[in-house]
Amino acid sequence: MKEVRAYRTKMIGRAIGSAVLKLAGRGVHVNNENILYELERMAAESKDLQVKAFTLDAAKIMRKACKIANN
Repeated sequence: MKEVRAYRTKMIGRAIGSAVLKLAGRGVHVNNENILYELERMAAESKDLQVKAFTLDAAKIMRKACKIANN
C-alpha cells in the first residue's frame, strides 16, 4: 500500500512539474491560477485515464493549497 501511495505522490508531483514547464516554455507567468488551468487542460486533452486522474488529483491538491494560503 505504501508503494501505491508513493507512486501516486510522485505522479502528482510530476504532473505539477510538467504544467510548470509547459507554462514556462510558452512564456506564461507561473502562478497558482495558471498551473490549475494548465493541469485541467492537460487532463482534458489526454486520452490516458491515468494521466487524467493524476492531473485532476494534482489540480484538486493545488486548489486546497490555494484556499489554505488565502485564509
